[in-house]
Amino acid sequence: MSDPRRNRFKTYAGVLVSVLLATLAGWVLWRTFQRISFADVLTQMQAVPASRLALAGLCAAAAFTVLAFYEVAVVRYVKHCIGRAKPMLTAFIAFPLGHAIGQAMLSGGALRYRMYTPAGFSATEVGATVLLANMPYGLCVGLLLDISLVAAAEMLEPMFRISSEWLRVLGVIGLCKDAGYVLLILLRKKPVKLGGWSVNLPTPAMTALQLLVGLADVFLVSSVLYLLLPESVGLTFLAFLGAYLASILAGVLSHVPAGLGVLESMLLLLLPDVPPEQLLAAVLMYRVIYEIIPVLIALALWGTFEGFARDGVLLRLFGRQGRVTRAESPAIDSSE
Repeated sequence: MSDPRRNRFKTYAGVLVSVLLATLAGWVLWRTFQRISFADVLTQMQAVPASRLALAGLCAAAAFTVLAFYEVAVVRYVKHCIGRAKPMLTAFIAFPLGHAIGQAMLSGGALRYRMYTPAGFSATEVGATVLLANMPYGLCVGLLLDISLVAAAEMLEPMFRISSEWLRVLGVIGLCKDAGYVLLILLRKKPVKLGGWSVNLPTPAMTALQLLVGLADVFLVSSVLYLLLPESVGLTFLAFLGAYLASILAGVLSHVPAGLGVLESMLLLLLPDVPPEQLLAAVLMYRVIYEIIPVLIALALWGTFEGFARDGVLLRLFGRQGRVTRAESPAIDSSE
């Protein structure tokens, strides 16, 4: 198959998957709201203890803080030390907005390009920073899902409607893939060719850091939702993690911003023992804590940066206008 035909096939396949997942999500949510009322969901939200809300908020804050410190390490790895303030500020802006807008590599990449080019980064260096910044989550979502399939196959069997033996097989195949990537990092020193691009693989030390950051990030983010579920459900964290990560992957494949609707519908399908009004209440609070509040903070930080930072839009604009005014003003003769 020629490259143009292959590219068209990939495009059509991606669109088809997105449409199917979005349609499934809409159907599941419509069926669910036929059985419950939004008032029931609000009642369940009000019943969540304040201590659990506070703990979930701390988990969300810790997740973004881990990513901010990792951004500092990535910037130093790609180019040089430009201090901690700008990379951390960039992370607190790019990660929430990239997740909310969707296509985090593109939207977060555009924000990083805006933040790092004034510091002397080339387009290639910004691209490398974007790729490395998003790798921990991608690596560890798959890794933890594979571990869940192997370690909690019996608990996941009724959720996925697949026998525990097949779940273990899928998990082992996934773990072999994860181990193969680590071996590639350890053994291959030359760049890898990807679609005409030559990509340098991360060093073993950077890969180890990515795995640690990714595990911490996924654990903290999934804990936000797990803490908001009712204690009466009696669902172990490992079993919940398998359902949560499968729902996240479905949301990513759908290309819907933040997996809106897809995450909810997949969790409703995979967690049938959780009362739907309680599950939807938990997911709504999860979105407020992990998505809406961080986005508002990110917008405030971005606006503050553009208004007051040395390379922000306002100071650069007014500074340029000031230079033009001084250039056009007549010189003052000091002898007068």
